[in-house]
Amino acid sequence: MKHFKSYLLILAACILFTSCEVEFSPNDSWREIPVVYCLLDQDEDTTYVRLQRCFLAEGNQQDYFSVRDSIYYPQGSMKVFIEEWANSGSGLAIKKVYDFDYMESDNKEDGEFYNGSVPLYVCRTAGMLDTNSLYRLRVVKTATGDTIVRAETRLIYGETKLNTPNNNTFFQFSGSSKDCRIEWTTMRQARQYQPIVRFRYRDFVVNFDHTPIDTTITYHHIDIPGNTVNSNLDERSLFTSMDMNYFLSTVRNNISDVTTPKNIIDTVDIFIVSCTESLNAYLYANHPAGGINQEPFEYTNIEGGLGIFAARRRHVSFKINTPNSALSLYVKSLKELGVGF
Repeated sequence: MKHFKSYLLILAACILFTSCEVEFSPNDSWREIPVVYCLLDQDEDTTYVRLQRCFLAEGNQQDYFSVRDSIYYPQGSMKVFIEEWANSGSGLAIKKVYDFDYMESDNKEDGEFYNGSVPLYVCRTAGMLDTNSLYRLRVVKTATGDTIVRAETRLIYGETKLNTPNNNTFFQFSGSSKDCRIEWTTMRQARQYQPIVRFRYRDFVVNFDHTPIDTTITYHHIDIPGNTVNSNLDERSLFTSMDMNYFLSTVRNNISDVTTPKNIIDTVDIFIVSCTESLNAYLYANHPAGGINQEPFEYTNIEGGLGIFAARRRHVSFKINTPNSALSLYVKSLKELGVGF
């Protein structure tokens, strides 16, 4: 299975597994700074909180961040909660509290930081998050009961509609620019969007040596990211275009087995991935554009620490027909790639 790469979806996901950098003075005494990453998505089955710590200390900093106890809190030393606040007669009141359990994950890239398992806090939230509520994150020291970290966010909510392409116009490339316009309606609280086109195909192998003839069918997909588009939160619809050459080159570069016969499936899925203002600002701050000044500005919405607590949606999708005629530009161009179609 191919995965979303190099665009908003992965950027939003990857911050759960990154380490932090802070400016420090080598003459400072030890100082602990909590770092928290958490993204809420009402379409996900499970919510994760990544909790670790930065530090200011004397000596060689690498001696600290390569040691597990320097960057991760010991199991049982912290408790993580997310509170659901809803409107009541006298204002906001706590409606529900989500208590997170400690677990460890091996899903971390190698590097200078400690390379063993990574502590995570996890809570199953399938079908439970309420788009009308405010969510507040709290990290509490078990020994003292003190809250050392606070943050809050609202969810993205409302329905979105894919205006174009649709099942009457198809996902296809046209015009002198040979691109496909993708236009959708906006959702509340969503500040940045990115369409992802999921191209589907299948290996189709016929073995004539068996009686009866044996056919093996294996399904695959390739996710092709579109441009990110920012909303001013008042716009009712947004659009971008996907270039045909970019689409085709992404398909070609993600198929390594070019000899196996393949069938083009005559639909694509278009995902409309989105995130809130806080996550948009965090991504912008940590991925500066080109130019002379390459230093990112610092952004966090974590009170008492660093990191991000925000919301996203990445499962809003639409199944759209594609041309199935062998004479269509779409089918002809895919066959001309020479990868087995």
